[in-house]
Amino acid sequence: MNGQEEVRLSRVERRKQDTRARILIAAESLMRSRSIDGITIRDITEAADVGHGSFYLHFKSKYEVLIPIVQGMAEELDTRLRGLLANLTDPAEIMAVSGRHMGRMIVADELWRWTLLHAAVPVQEMQNAIGRFSQRDFNRGHQTGRLLVNDVAAASSFALGGYVNCLMSAFNEQDAHQRIDDGVEIMLRVFGLSIAEAKRIAHQSLPILE
Repeated sequence: MNGQEEVRLSRVERRKQDTRARILIAAESLMRSRSIDGITIRDITEAADVGHGSFYLHFKSKYEVLIPIVQGMAEELDTRLRGLLANLTDPAEIMAVSGRHMGRMIVADELWRWTLLHAAVPVQEMQNAIGRFSQRDFNRGHQTGRLLVNDVAAASSFALGGYVNCLMSAFNEQDAHQRIDDGVEIMLRVFGLSIAEAKRIAHQSLPILE
């Protein structure tokens, strides 16, 4: 491949990336302004000023567009959390602070709430959006021996599934934060902490996220 062909391909790739970004921006704006169920793909393509065919080059449905949107939100929160967690050394406390802040963000955001409550969205993709950050924190704790389980994969899957269901149940609670913290406490117990220690860590004063 010569240099001219490489330049042409890079331009094509940049155009594809630009189109995808415009679709995501338009879709998020629409989904925050009215019911997701009432939004059509045509609404999204018109707002993004792209063709119908261009949409299907990137996404199979309007629901699939939600995946990168919420993943982006999760990544943004994770970036903010890294600064907050920089001075913490206990892996259990790091996991608890991350889980409590993540839960608060999810229950407060209509897009997250809708996404978790509707079966049209791929559940595994949503769990990945939430879980890959907790998985990183868990791996760190497991390697140091702070978090102890016999089967890492089974414990992680069980804890994540329970956490997601805990968040969904918190949507209709008067004190959603209490439900989130209770869920984090149970998650820490799954990972080997005693009842008393899990309760203390999950319910202690939560550092403020800037």
